[in-house]
Amino acid sequence: MRFNKPELNSLASNPATRFDKEGLLIITDRQEGFLWRSSEVRVERWCKLRGNLLFYLKDKDPKSAVAGLLVLENCRARIQNEDRDPDGYVFDLDFKDSTSERFITRSSAERLAWVQCIEHASSEKLNALIRQLKDQIVSQSRQPSSGASSMGNHIDLGMPLEQQMQEQLQLQLHSQPAEELSVSVPVTTEVVAPFEELDLSELPICETALSCDTLPLDTLGRPPNPQVVCSLLPSAGEDCVWREHARTELQERTRTPQFLCTMRFQRSAGLSASTRLRFSVHDVRERMTLTAVPLGHAEVALGVIQDTSRLRLPLTSPRGECGFITLASWSPDAAVEPGQSGHGPPRSSTQLFEGSAGAAAATTSSRRAHRRTQSLPPKLGVRLFVPQQCGLQRVCSNPRLRTYRLHSSLGADISVQETLLESRLCCQLPQQLLSIWIQREKELLQEISGMGELSGEWRWRQMNLLEEHLRLLKDYSQAKQNIQQLARDGVSFKRSSAKADEALEFLPVNLHVQRMWAQNDTLQRRGLLDVVTVGAFTRHDAKGRKCGGLIKLLQESKSWKLEQSNACKVQAANDAVQATKQLRKEIVELMSQLLQLASRRSSMDMMPLCNQMVARTRTLLNLWEPSIVEEAVAFIERHRIIEEPENVLMEPMSPFRKITQQLTALELKSPELEDFATPVVAPPDLWPRGQPPLMRSNSWHPSNSSPSSSLDIRAIDSLQHVVKCYNDHLRSLEQGRHPGAQAEQEEEATYQSLPVAWQTPTEANTSTPAPPSEPPADLSVLQLIDLDEIGRQAQRQRQHQQQQPPAGFLDTKLMSSSPSANYYRPTEEPEPLDLTQLNIEASVMCLVSKLKFFCGRCDSPAIRLRHPKVPIKREGFAVAPQQTPDVIAASAAGKQAANLALDLKPQTVGSGGSTVGSVVVKKGNKFTDGLDLSMTTDWAAELRPSMRKLRHAMDRLLKTARLMHSVQRLQQDMRCNRLQASIMYRRDVCFSQALTALVSSLMLRLWGSELDMGYLVMLRDLGPLAYFEGLLTLYGNEADMWSDMCIAIEDLSAVSFQLVRAQGEVAQTPTPRITGSRQALEVQLPVPEHSLPGNGTSITFKITPVFFNIGINEKASFAETLGQTKEQHRSNWDNYLRLSQYFGRYRKLGLGSVDTGESLQSLLGFMEQQLRANVSKNVKILHLAEDACRLMDGLRFTSCKSAKDRTGMAVTLEQCRVLVREFQLPAKHVPYALSTMRSEGTRMDNVLKNIGKRKYAFNRTQVSFLPAMYRPPVGSYGKAQT
Repeated sequence: MRFNKPELNSLASNPATRFDKEGLLIITDRQEGFLWRSSEVRVERWCKLRGNLLFYLKDKDPKSAVAGLLVLENCRARIQNEDRDPDGYVFDLDFKDSTSERFITRSSAERLAWVQCIEHASSEKLNALIRQLKDQIVSQSRQPSSGASSMGNHIDLGMPLEQQMQEQLQLQLHSQPAEELSVSVPVTTEVVAPFEELDLSELPICETALSCDTLPLDTLGRPPNPQVVCSLLPSAGEDCVWREHARTELQERTRTPQFLCTMRFQRSAGLSASTRLRFSVHDVRERMTLTAVPLGHAEVALGVIQDTSRLRLPLTSPRGECGFITLASWSPDAAVEPGQSGHGPPRSSTQLFEGSAGAAAATTSSRRAHRRTQSLPPKLGVRLFVPQQCGLQRVCSNPRLRTYRLHSSLGADISVQETLLESRLCCQLPQQLLSIWIQREKELLQEISGMGELSGEWRWRQMNLLEEHLRLLKDYSQAKQNIQQLARDGVSFKRSSAKADEALEFLPVNLHVQRMWAQNDTLQRRGLLDVVTVGAFTRHDAKGRKCGGLIKLLQESKSWKLEQSNACKVQAANDAVQATKQLRKEIVELMSQLLQLASRRSSMDMMPLCNQMVARTRTLLNLWEPSIVEEAVAFIERHRIIEEPENVLMEPMSPFRKITQQLTALELKSPELEDFATPVVAPPDLWPRGQPPLMRSNSWHPSNSSPSSSLDIRAIDSLQHVVKCYNDHLRSLEQGRHPGAQAEQEEEATYQSLPVAWQTPTEANTSTPAPPSEPPADLSVLQLIDLDEIGRQAQRQRQHQQQQPPAGFLDTKLMSSSPSANYYRPTEEPEPLDLTQLNIEASVMCLVSKLKFFCGRCDSPAIRLRHPKVPIKREGFAVAPQQTPDVIAASAAGKQAANLALDLKPQTVGSGGSTVGSVVVKKGNKFTDGLDLSMTTDWAAELRPSMRKLRHAMDRLLKTARLMHSVQRLQQDMRCNRLQASIMYRRDVCFSQALTALVSSLMLRLWGSELDMGYLVMLRDLGPLAYFEGLLTLYGNEADMWSDMCIAIEDLSAVSFQLVRAQGEVAQTPTPRITGSRQALEVQLPVPEHSLPGNGTSITFKITPVFFNIGINEKASFAETLGQTKEQHRSNWDNYLRLSQYFGRYRKLGLGSVDTGESLQSLLGFMEQQLRANVSKNVKILHLAEDACRLMDGLRFTSCKSAKDRTGMAVTLEQCRVLVREFQLPAKHVPYALSTMRSEGTRMDNVLKNIGKRKYAFNRTQVSFLPAMYRPPVGSYGKAQT
């Protein structure tokens, strides 16, 4: 009674209160003495039972004051002795978590009556009785039992039946762990048929606003807290029970409520003109538990509401009339296309689409009159406008819809439609990213194994790298498999309560699209506001351990690199490998285009492509410093163990060779960018043993097996365990090795297949991989996997399949790369770099000479190759600038080529055929001698041999590049490698979440609204602005989340986006496609076919991300007190500078109107003042950034820890700010509108989807620390899992 003592006293002492049971009871009291111990005293008191509350008064007088009460929950009445005790008839109340209470009555009948009343008083008994009554109704109406949960007016839930069932189904799906999801689907999905998804473009029958008047007062003379619940009775023969359809918000202490929430009636819900509706008015006595008392109800047919614009009905109850309810209805009016009307209304600075911006031609001037001030419902005859959704539901799913009718300052109506949707890309994009990263790990495994078996300490360093990449490969593959299973189950978002689930850590948390459509018909203005709400881009730790976030980890990595002498070489080698792959891809694409032109004998367009190819070849030849390559080759020659030929068949294979042989079972296929590099042949065996080679899984075959299958993951896990055991053994040998016996032990370890305590080679070859869930009993025993049988089975399966024709030359779709083409085999000697570069030069010279001969641009085909050329100096791994030469020449690059068979020495020939220097040059070209242009009919056949030689030479250059990269990584400190691997994995997790949210927002903008030419020009010339709003606190674990978000958002600026036309089936289910590598990703975004210009030009752009973060909860106050917000202030300032630079480019390109530019200038100036002020919890910075982003048509994101509670407060506040700024919502109406959106809007639906309760996860103390504008209404928050 400490918290609500006056209310309980009023309830117990009110003479109008009807109690379930009253009477005298002897109660055992415990009295505390001053000089003596506490004693038990039996006192006779008057007791009153109301519901589950048992009041006991101070004495026997029924009018005495209340002494206390007992809450009869989790208790059981017990009669221990049926006979009479000396004091009377005794019964006990046994409580679950507290001591028992003893009561004594004067008679046995009175004791039995008290026990029966107490047993039926608990809420559990009442709920059981309600369920029993529902079952009886169902059985009598012959309805399935699954409908029992949907009967009655659920005022505490207040959602349509369809949404209730969907939410229950989704909660059951999400509540199961990943392991169970992969085994079976819950039984509920088989019993309950899924409801059809709500069609947002459907025109409703009507929309109704409600108001009441002359509602009765309560017994104390206080006005009620009214709330209206609408229930419907389906047509005859379908159902005979009332089902809840919708409800309004709760208003406090008023007899004449005018509700903002409106109700829509749609035909897809099975409604018709004959459907009976019941509007029940409730008095909500307690907001936290939504305890309500019915005041009255009114029944009417839907057809009556549809035909009448304003209807006033009396409320009936058993006590008679108790007030009136007024229904104001609007008929639908579809938004008119702008071309069908003269001049549309002025554009709002919110995100608009053309279809909704046009004015309805049918709205005449007579209907433009102002509404009556402060009247809800509004003037009669107002039509209902429905926004056009375009292709919104092609990229989003599972919509939740709420509608409101607000009132403007001039008396006009503001129609607001609030929609919450899930992104269909939540599970698709992370899978594509994981596929790219899986292929990268397989590349690195090939690189390391291609060095061959090394000696000494380099062997266990090599095994360390193998173990690390196998671990990452297993983690990526397992994550992809988990997401695939989730997508197959139809789940399209990750609940906030599962954010610490490592199985789904690559998915963004609670990713949703919040859309608000508003219309002020008098102002002729309507607009859209789209905000993507998503949890923080971070890797959540289930145990709550802190690591400092990515910023701290990257700083530690940088300090490690400064200590290591070759750290810069490793990064430079990696960059050079990526540059080599990219240049090789571009050169081969140019050769493919040249072949197409040659097949058409189109000589006009061939020379520009030829010049581009020569420029890229020159850049490719100057990527590598010969001295560093020679050092790497010398290192391999010095430390590689060479197996004698006579010992190949006699001695058993070493563990390293067995491991590298078994890597072929892991689908080690090069990424898609390299699919044009190698002809379709089976690669040779890595370690020939006298047996016929098997067709490897990474060679091309028509089967489309998934690379992340369960077999792959089991093989990876088992092989990783093998490598770890072998690595531990090598480390122990290194630590226990004596200097005198070093050579002997090294020789023994080289050819010894297994240590003495391990298995024999035969046993190892016949062992089968154990599943990951059953590790070996003895971890010191090495278990090698014999995957030959698996390979033979795969080969036998492929032999039964139809043989495909060989892939065409340079066919990027059919050809696949084998390890022998892009990596050195362990027994293969590296080719000298000079020889590789000379082969590339010779191939280019031959190809260029033939092209010039076909084009007929010179009398002597080789004359332009003999101009002198200044040698280009190579500096490290820097990429030389690409230049388009006027004269096509082969670069000697400082090499002495006088003794080659081909004459490649630069020479110059005068116009009269005289020579410069002592070298005599004759006219003609050995590459084109014997060719007759008139006799050559197939130009492509003449070019193909030179292109093939150039392609193979570039393959050998890439082999050398990867070998050098592996040597540099091997020489790096192992601790640095482990640190970089952990940082890379965490960065990948954060980046996957960020990119998924960004692409979802871009697809929403491209498909959810009409694209105008101005927006496409902005994409092409500038790129969109992406504003990420953070509400994280730099205290505790959220400091790590903020650090992760900073890096993840920064990484988004390096991603390239390209718009592609969506045609046919792609337009029905548009899915972006991610290509490239970790350093250079490109996302292809499908757009509607009619949106792109018809000139065939592609639009490529990058985004400009900005991230402003302000903490608003109680931990933010702690962080500011401890001075931990300096990094946040510095980050906000840096992002302000980036935003200002973006605005400068925006204004320079002439985008936007003059008024928009002036508004942006003032906004940025005010933002600078707020940043310099450095005020505590200065949320004005966030509001100014929102306005600036909206004016520049940017993308909006709002995030907190789980995108549920603080995000809900921020999004609803932004919606109300837009209504005030753009649609003239009075400022005095903002608190009520804000409270309504937070308690009854789609953000509460988001909370329900995540935790199964309609409660924000705040307590009273936390709410007091929030800024006033971010506080939820009373009754909408409480104890809830977050």
